[in-house]
Formats: sequence, C-alpha cells, structure tokens
Amino acid sequence: MHAPIAEKKIKSRNYDAVAGIYETLANLYSFGLIRRAKQAELAYLKTGDRVLYLGAGSGEDAVAAARAGARVTAIDLSARMIERLRRRMARKGLTAELIAGDALALDSEPLFDAVCGNYFFNVFGPDDMPVVLAKAATYVRPGGHLMIADMAPPSGPLGPLAWLYLKFGLSFFWLLGLASQHPIYDYRPHVERLGFRQVAFHDHRLLGIGPALYRTLVFAKPEASA
Repeated sequence: MHAPIAEKKIKSRNYDAVAGIYETLANLYSFGLIRRAKQAELAYLKTGDRVLYLGAGSGEDAVAAARAGARVTAIDLSARMIERLRRRMARKGLTAELIAGDALALDSEPLFDAVCGNYFFNVFGPDDMPVVLAKAATYVRPGGHLMIADMAPPSGPLGPLAWLYLKFGLSFFWLLGLASQHPIYDYRPHVERLGFRQVAFHDHRLLGIGPALYRTLVFAKPEASA
C-alpha cells in the first residue's frame, strides 16, 4: 500500500466543521494533558531548526515552536484548520510555511530537523498507521528527530481505567467521523523497526499521579554513514 492511499481514506472526514472547537474539546477532555504532551517536544528543538508538523490542525504546537525560533512548516487536510493557524501566527507576529493538503504527498527534499506527528497517527487504522509512520520517517534528516505526542498504551494496575478513558475519547471522535477505531498504539516498536533510536519519553498523568494517559516520544534517525 502506498502512503497516499492511506491519506485518501480520511479525506472525507469533515475536519473543517470542527476547526473552531477541535483543539478546545481535546484540551478540556484531557484536562490540559494533550497540550502538555505537545509542549514537551519544545525541549528538543533548537533555534533555527526546520520543523514539520503533520496533521497540524489549528496548530498550538506549531505556534509555540515558531515562537521559540524554529522554522515551522505545518500541513493539514483541512483548509479551515490551516486558515485558523494562519490567523494565529499573524496575531503573534510569527511566520511559517502553512499548507492545506496531503501530509503524505510532500516532496522528500529538503529534509527536516524534526518531524512531529501529534495525535496524527491515531487517525489511521492499524493497517494504515505503520505505512503513514514509515512515510513520515522519510521526511527526517539523518541525525534529526521524529517526535510523537499521543495516547499512552495503558499499563499497570489502573491500566483498565486508563483504557476506558482513552477509548471513550477515541470513540467520541469516531462517532463524529474524525478518527478510526483501533487499539491504543505503542509506537516504539514501529519506529525502531524503521531504524530510529528512542532518546526520550515523557508520560503525562492527571495531577501527576495514576496511570499515564498521554505520552511524548522522541526518536533520533541515524546519522548518514560516511
């Protein structure tokens, strides 16, 4: 399967209709943990880094990266999401390359210092997700980072409660026609099979206690061989 085929499966989903509330709903439901998971990536960005945000939505993470001095490219299928992000950038006096289009059909050059897929890969079903992940990895320069903020695979004694909470949220967006039903993904083995090395992860818990609900993962692509 080619990656663009996977992307076509979500083009009928009406993200434009929820552009004004999508980010707010996510942060209310997660008590701010979704935002915190995205913000954790900023520690791995340097001023001047070229950073790509896949499925950027209205882009609070892209705005934060641009404010920190990164050179941001953000892409989303929803033209309305991208327009909201354009206005946010303008209000803050920031600039970025903003693209309303297929995140899986970008040119492979130039490569990026960091590629961020935040709550993006979970849009895809289990057959398509590894294909999309592999395509995203091709956008990372040797020595660069692939970063993922997403739901944490439930574990530990309270794992079943975490699973119920996460599946409720996933099912809600599925009922809105905005996501696929699938297991809570553990991205680590998939990314490591692509040759990346995990360099950090951060778990995010409600009030800092209980099971991890969301996770930030940072992977490094091997340097090019001499």
